Amino acid sequence: MRTRSAKKLAQRIDLNYFKHAHPLRRWRARLSIAAPIAGLLWLGGLAAAGSRAAYSSGPVSAAHAFTESKCESCHVRDASFRAHVGDKACLTCHDGPAHAGNQVAPPECATCHREHQGRVALAKTPEEFCVRCHGDLSVVDPRRAVPGPPGAIPPPRVANAIIAFPSGHPEFSAIRSGSKDPGTLKFNHAVHMKSELRGPTGPETLHCTGCHTPEMTSASPQRRRQLGSMSPLNYEQQCARCHPMFFDERIDVQAPHEQTRIVHAFVERALREYINAHPAEISKPDPPPRRLPLNFPQPPAPPARNADEWVAGRLVRAQRAWFRTCDGCHDYMGGESGPPGGYSGPIVGVTLVKAWMPHAKFDHRPHLMVECASCHAAAQSTKTSDVLMPKLETCATCHAPGQGAASRCSECHGYHDWTKEHAVEPRFKASDFK
Repeated sequence: MRTRSAKKLAQRIDLNYFKHAHPLRRWRARLSIAAPIAGLLWLGGLAAAGSRAAYSSGPVSAAHAFTESKCESCHVRDASFRAHVGDKACLTCHDGPAHAGNQVAPPECATCHREHQGRVALAKTPEEFCVRCHGDLSVVDPRRAVPGPPGAIPPPRVANAIIAFPSGHPEFSAIRSGSKDPGTLKFNHAVHMKSELRGPTGPETLHCTGCHTPEMTSASPQRRRQLGSMSPLNYEQQCARCHPMFFDERIDVQAPHEQTRIVHAFVERALREYINAHPAEISKPDPPPRRLPLNFPQPPAPPARNADEWVAGRLVRAQRAWFRTCDGCHDYMGGESGPPGGYSGPIVGVTLVKAWMPHAKFDHRPHLMVECASCHAAAQSTKTSDVLMPKLETCATCHAPGQGAASRCSECHGYHDWTKEHAVEPRFKASDFK
């Protein structure tokens, strides 16, 4: 039997083991030397290639991508080692107005517009930058809280503790205040949206896009670009096809859509020119009313003895016809219903509200795939005074956290008045960005 004592077991331990190199310690020492050398070689290679990616915290925005390799274009070294980007660097290229001129300490550009966040649009500022100052305001600007003229859109009021859209955001001003459209043109959307209306070539169904089309501008000689708002409506493009202004069964000419005195002079001149060219028509009976609206029947014209009587009689009939036509859409001065002859004096000028959100912005272009009636309740509108603005909850169908569409403040609210932009003095050359 072999006896093992503690002394014999201890003699098996090499007391100088710590003097021998261990594989892990050897590799740690090698890596401690190789890593800094590799880092220096990498930085040296980038420097030799003219790249400064190693010193950048991330890609710059799409608008500033051309300066990505020229840090000194924006970063100006101050008294310390730090290269700061101040407002002076931003105003070198786009000298726009301050965010809010009445602020005690207006924020710097970089306070809200954060660079090196990737190829993003700097104008799309996250809402957290906005609600820090605008999350607890009762009125945006107290100077605009004075009541305006009758029919004017009231100043915007902001609910307390706005967090994001739609939570905490007040209902749109035009809906919340129960605004009425001050337009003087009589128009019934519900009638025009019925199926199989009587059109110039037979029954037809009108569509919203037949009258409301995006406003266009020339982007280049070969191409036109859509704008965010809808084109202004006018009689010639939207109304004349179904509501012509014929004034006599014999004459294949329409009266101009002008002031009543101009229309009166035009019709009288057209009648006289026609009868002078066709004197045999004086004693002939009227032809079938194929041009005048069938719902405006005309009594038989009295027999005329000469051209002057013929013109005078036809002019009275024409006045009666165009009064009925004009009265369907227009009001006359003083609200008169018109004399039996039809002429009632000047027509009230047409006023149309182009935008119901003057303190915000809306672009129809991204929304053209959505049916108009799903946002605008035109099918139920029978009065001109109806404001067909969608409610906040309609917009929140898509524009809400988790719904896909952006809901940041800058989607609808601008924070710079670019109409007051100042011209800048060029400071760079094209070769500076090589």
